[in-house]
Amino acid sequence: MVIPRLKYQKINVPSTGSIIEGTVLAKEPKVLYVDVSPLGLAIIRGYEFNMARNYIKDLQIGDKINIKVLEIDNELGLIEASLQEASSEKIWSTLQEIKKNNETIVIKPKEANRGGLIAEYKGIKGFLPASQLSPQHYPEVENGDKEVILSKLKDLINKELEVKILDLDPATNKLIFSEKEVQTETEKEQIISQYKAGDIVECQITKVVHFGLFVKFGDPPLDGLIHISEVDYQLIPNLSELFKEGDKVQAKIQSIDNGRIALSIKALKPDPWKDAADIYKVGKKYKGTVIKTGTLGALVEFEPGIYGFIKYSDVEDKKKIEKPLEIGEEKMFEIKNISPEERRMILTL
Repeated sequence: MVIPRLKYQKINVPSTGSIIEGTVLAKEPKVLYVDVSPLGLAIIRGYEFNMARNYIKDLQIGDKINIKVLEIDNELGLIEASLQEASSEKIWSTLQEIKKNNETIVIKPKEANRGGLIAEYKGIKGFLPASQLSPQHYPEVENGDKEVILSKLKDLINKELEVKILDLDPATNKLIFSEKEVQTETEKEQIISQYKAGDIVECQITKVVHFGLFVKFGDPPLDGLIHISEVDYQLIPNLSELFKEGDKVQAKIQSIDNGRIALSIKALKPDPWKDAADIYKVGKKYKGTVIKTGTLGALVEFEPGIYGFIKYSDVEDKKKIEKPLEIGEEKMFEIKNISPEERRMILTL
């Protein structure tokens, strides 16, 4: 009988300081065991456990994690490991997501200096400048006495503060918090809550763009937008010919959505289509003026805000339209179809 030769798998033993992947095997109050097969078992304990405690508490049995090798073979015959470097990478990634999503976090300052407060988020040190404190916590001190400022900042140590991430850079371990940014958002929400759709407000135009008017209203002021389609029932080719920065207009709040406020000027004006069905009848002819042309047809105005479209291919008597209509041309147009609810009118000649 021939005994087959055993095949041995070559194991690359990691060096001290290298990062390896493992699976969480067991959690104890002060010890974490990680399966790093085929190398064996790794242990995280003592100082290394305490430094990564906030990260470890969220780990579940079976989670894949990266660990740093401190010692290949300790007195227990296990790999002594650290989670600091590996957990730090994950926490920085989490912080980047928090900043990207404009979310808030709660911190507890541990130290204070004359410039602000030092706090940690899951083991990552960050700085909350005094200038980024909310008005409630900002150290207002007469004559700017630095010792008194420091004393007031120390009063905030171990107090829970809701903050946003103002800036961060994992490469340089830079993490800057702001409490003022949270306060600003909260104040804005409180101001917005005083208004609702349907309210009429006086606005001041802050900017005129091709698609609408940026405005501000209220005290303290809120920003809003009046889309060009909500300026008037009439077509407006160029808003800058009618409005300029600083002009004041009355407008109706149309909607408030996630802090974005849409307003309308035309909502305060009589709707010309309201009585259109009583004035304009299918089969009847009315005098209109061509205001816009294209290869397929033309847009015709009968009165401010009342428009109809004539499609050249729909005109049965081609002699009536031997050449395309021109802007400014006046003619008698027959109404083929009208829908006041949809503000739509189809014409012919």
